[in-house]
Amino acid sequence: MFAPHFTDKARIEEYIRTLPVKSSFIYMAFFYTNLIEFYTPVIKNDTLVFPIYSPKDFRAPFVDPLTATGPAILEIFSHPDLYARKSLPVVGEMITPGEMVDTFTRVTGKKAIYETAFTREGLLQHFPEFSSNEGLVREILGMVAYAVEYGYFQKDRDLTWSRQINPDALNWEQFLRTTQWQGQRLSF
Repeated sequence: MFAPHFTDKARIEEYIRTLPVKSSFIYMAFFYTNLIEFYTPVIKNDTLVFPIYSPKDFRAPFVDPLTATGPAILEIFSHPDLYARKSLPVVGEMITPGEMVDTFTRVTGKKAIYETAFTREGLLQHFPEFSSNEGLVREILGMVAYAVEYGYFQKDRDLTWSRQINPDALNWEQFLRTTQWQGQRLSF
């Protein structure tokens, strides 16, 4: 399975662990902002279609990287000995794409549906511009296939850590309300 999104990061972490330095690692969940910047919904008739790269009922970790990263790093820097050599997930919530679309509709009042971009055909149907970059297509599909088959994080990871140190971390609904996102493409 081709999943450099995970394997390359693991190789880098493995190398850093061989160095004579104190280190800690954060593992960011899938970004809410991916749906705003890269995998934006499109309007078909009167409905926003969310082409999401994972199966509709696949519960996965998501996070707002804009507000969750800083508190995690601050916590590690504030307690370097406590977190030395640890790998710490940063998670806003565990949510399915179907729940994300339903929440979007409830918060915005806009009609929205999920469509799969989990398969090669689905990904290229919704994002034909990706067809010119085979490496990107393989990486996206491999990353999500890996997460579906093996889990986004190892089973022994504490998925509550980031919420404990930052109880104000945004879940998807809070992210939508805070950003007032209505389905349009934005860049950060």
